Amino acid sequence: MERHSRWTSGNSYQLFSRWIQPSSTCNILQGLIIHSLCSTFEKFFDFFTPTSLSGELVSLTTHFTDELMSQGLTRRILTLVNEINLTREFERLQKERGLGNEKHRKEVSDLIKECRQALADSLFAWTCQSPLTKDDTLALIAHLETISAQADGSLDSVNLALVMALMYCLDVSFIEQGTEDREDLLQALPLLTERDYVSAVHSRLMDSEPWKLPGLQAVCRLTWALSLRVLSQLPQGSALVEFTEADEALADQAVFGDVFLFIKEGMLDCGSFFQEEFYIRRLHSLITDFLALMPMKVKQLRNRADEDARLVHMSLQMDNEPPSSLRKDLDHLMMLIGEFYCKDPFGMELGLEFWCPTEPLQHNSLQGSYLGMALQRPPHKQVVLSKFVRQMGDLLPSTLYISYLRMLKGLANGPQSAHYCFSLLKTNGASHGDNIQGVTGCPVSWEHFFHSLMLYHENLRRDLPNPDAVHYRHPPLRGITQRELEGLTSFLQLLTTIITWSENARLALCEHPQWTPVVVMLGLLQCSVPPVLKAEILRCLAAFGKSPEIAASLWQSLEYTQILQTVRAPGQRQAAGIEVELNEIESSCEEYPLTRGFCHLISTLVESSLPFNLGAGLRVPGFQPYLNFLRDTVFLAFPTRAYRHPSEKVHMQLIICIHNFYTRILILFCLLPVGSS
Repeated sequence: MERHSRWTSGNSYQLFSRWIQPSSTCNILQGLIIHSLCSTFEKFFDFFTPTSLSGELVSLTTHFTDELMSQGLTRRILTLVNEINLTREFERLQKERGLGNEKHRKEVSDLIKECRQALADSLFAWTCQSPLTKDDTLALIAHLETISAQADGSLDSVNLALVMALMYCLDVSFIEQGTEDREDLLQALPLLTERDYVSAVHSRLMDSEPWKLPGLQAVCRLTWALSLRVLSQLPQGSALVEFTEADEALADQAVFGDVFLFIKEGMLDCGSFFQEEFYIRRLHSLITDFLALMPMKVKQLRNRADEDARLVHMSLQMDNEPPSSLRKDLDHLMMLIGEFYCKDPFGMELGLEFWCPTEPLQHNSLQGSYLGMALQRPPHKQVVLSKFVRQMGDLLPSTLYISYLRMLKGLANGPQSAHYCFSLLKTNGASHGDNIQGVTGCPVSWEHFFHSLMLYHENLRRDLPNPDAVHYRHPPLRGITQRELEGLTSFLQLLTTIITWSENARLALCEHPQWTPVVVMLGLLQCSVPPVLKAEILRCLAAFGKSPEIAASLWQSLEYTQILQTVRAPGQRQAAGIEVELNEIESSCEEYPLTRGFCHLISTLVESSLPFNLGAGLRVPGFQPYLNFLRDTVFLAFPTRAYRHPSEKVHMQLIICIHNFYTRILILFCLLPVGSS
């Protein structure tokens, strides 16, 4: 059972399988066999934790699965994945009159899909524990050469499982873990013990013949290049020098094949990716290994990006269009990092490996590779990753500004990570320019962010119309360009992430005497800016409102600024504020970002702190005007509005449920009269 000890951390792998019983006996038996196979392979993952299985049963199961694999199970699995086709199966069953009503058709369709998925998951489960043989690895590569993407450009869950199977098959990152049985694992690794294996795989991946999905070919090449780089650093790797010296060339081919863009659009966009912990761990290893093992390649990407930024600047100076042949490899890499780490469904906080603590934290969390010990020297890999984050922000060209902010947003996803990101922006240089999008370099610091935000507010408030006019119709913006709008949105999303996770950052920023972020954001809400920017501002204010002391002042500020009009001036003929925005702007666009942001803000403030005397001195105190707006303008009109995106309609339905819950709570605490709902 040596092959299972290469994993030394992580929760037990659990594969979820559903059992369906359609009327086709053949399909039932096929499904049972496939799921039994998948469960058998899956059980090996239980060895990461203490198990009650006897040694005899373990030995028997191992012998059984080894025999299956030696008899060509891998090729059989790949053949069945190709042969089991939903359209063909339905045509056959229709011909034999084996399909019933819609419910039965749905059950049969689900069973066929589950059979294909269980086959792919079986191979994935095996390769997580033991590499395939040479012939099986080549068969898997041959299968991946022919697969295609879905209509949206992403892989389906079956092909994603097979891709991850190959990535685990070629994985040697466990060597760095330094476990007690490391030498035994090295002796059993075919990459070191079987020269023919390395030669065959290397020749196949170096082949210039393009795959059906060039991006997938680039992913496999990058995976192999990193494995070769690890092998070249081992004493045993000296016998493979003719292959390991090609790691740079393979990495170049992968980057030229838009590997980072494909991982983001082809793999992360697959719905099943973030549902599997070991997918996430493997991709984390791939990204961090590239940054740590190939620093010169990363430097080349940055140098090329700086040169491209100068070309873009020169083109703009000469009123020419920027060259269309410019590559965006570093931009794609940072976008990938941001997209990947911004989701953490298992609470692993893997992005913590990108931060080197310079001060002890106030808690004793042991998550992350650094283990929260401020006095321990961080691992070399963590130092390199932290240096990457800091160096990418030095003299940042405007073409990389947005992608860098989005990368920071992903890496700030977690309580400790948010603390370190806040500290990074706090200690960065205080010098700043007059634009959020500078030409030669954009300083990335809180000072620059909030100074720019105040400048925009000062410029836009001069264009404020008469308060009695309908000022939520948006004319062409004179003080902000589309690129600047994207930059502001990215900054607000980063800020929201940090203050959502870190209460210390939330209070420090809110109480800063020069920046006054809450005041400036409320001022921008009164200016003529697009709803999408206002929505981000409202979400950011909601994050500030998680602290009760800030929420109390936010309620008063909402009353004063009349974002939602609760007091109508004498002689005013028409409504103003967010109600006009919803009825005249968002409804015509069939998109409701501002309304959803406002509902989120009110929900957060109600949960955090709701003053009994809200609005006192301006109107009859109470929550009633906000309830009236949510009930009459948002919720009751919900079924009659058009929605461009179905997902937004679902989100609005969820907001209605939350509204009903809070209404009952408010009535319970006598903040609303009975019957208000």
